Amino acid sequence: MTQDEIRHPALTGGPWPVIGVWVRREDRSPRAASWRPAPRVVLEDVLLPCTWPELERLAEIATGLNRARVYVRDLGGTEPDRRLVLCLRGAPEAVRIEGPLAPVAETLAARTRAAALRVAAIHREAGHPEEAQAWRARARRILKDGRAARRGRSLRATSAGLPTLGRRP
Repeated sequence: MTQDEIRHPALTGGPWPVIGVWVRREDRSPRAASWRPAPRVVLEDVLLPCTWPELERLAEIATGLNRARVYVRDLGGTEPDRRLVLCLRGAPEAVRIEGPLAPVAETLAARTRAAALRVAAIHREAGHPEEAQAWRARARRILKDGRAARRGRSLRATSAGLPTLGRRP
């Protein structure tokens, strides 16, 4: 079983990490999203993705190693509640999440790590210990990046919010 063979565990009813995002819908599709409350929005639990490239980028964003924006889109399930999933730029019908990420950055990093550990558990249950070990190593790297960010070694901390691209002023 490879990464591509794993369907999103939330589609099969399995437990999966979520994060709260304020979403405004029109015609059952997300039209606006924010990390903070805004007019005509509802707090929704948004799923994290289950592929490594997306989880890795989300972890980099949460720990301050990357300044990319986070987006949200429909998961694509057939259930009536139309669950949403975090995604990156370029996903079809993605809506950018507005507002500062700093207040939820540690939570996002922790949930990203939990998602990586959950994928490791799925591989372990499927009898693929090598894949499980690789995912556990990825989760450990997310933990280490989060610790380094708290010690001031992130892009945001180094640049103090200025566009220095990580170089010390």
